[in-house]
Amino acid sequence: MYKSVTHRALVTLENRGFVKQNPVNQKYALGIKLFELGMIVANQMNLRSIAKPIMEELCEQTNETVMLKIVDHLEGICIEKVESSQSVRYTSPMGKRVPLHAGATTKILMAYLPEDSIRQIIANGLQSYTKYTVCDPDELLRELAVIREQGYSISANDFSLGGMGIAVPIQDYTGNVVAGLSISGLELRMSKESDRLVWLCQQAAFLPPTSRKSSG
Repeated sequence: MYKSVTHRALVTLENRGFVKQNPVNQKYALGIKLFELGMIVANQMNLRSIAKPIMEELCEQTNETVMLKIVDHLEGICIEKVESSQSVRYTSPMGKRVPLHAGATTKILMAYLPEDSIRQIIANGLQSYTKYTVCDPDELLRELAVIREQGYSISANDFSLGGMGIAVPIQDYTGNVVAGLSISGLELRMSKESDRLVWLCQQAAFLPPTSRKSSG
């Protein structure tokens, strides 16, 4: 690589906090931003390891797919899942980015975002995925308010027809929502026992206080 290209790359990385230059010897070292990113990844991995056995138990209790999602750049990402053994089941690829305004897990995440982030998502446009997708900003804001009040989200057919999800927030030891835990499957099955599924999901989200602290 040419020195000029390397220099420009280092300047860009320095401006973004990924590297820092020693003013004495002019050498570069890793910056605080990389440390922050490393801590974020470590925390996510720790959260996954804590949540996985709980998710496996929840999947066994419900025989539906259980997923764990987080927010990244105002989008939802599945970081862990335990799939149902049912022949017809709902699933989502690990690492796939999905919108926050459609689906139970992503709506629970959106509901607890700062108000300016919610407004930004709305300003970016609310894409319709089915005829049931909430694309009206005022209606969506009302729905998010209800989600915050009741502490869980139930969503059906708004991201994929025939699908249903029930989600609850997972909080760290400071009370901040760090992830969304959901049960997802066919509306035909889940709608018949939604109250039970909400209760099971809520119980699963109560991680021990020590585990919450280590995951935050």
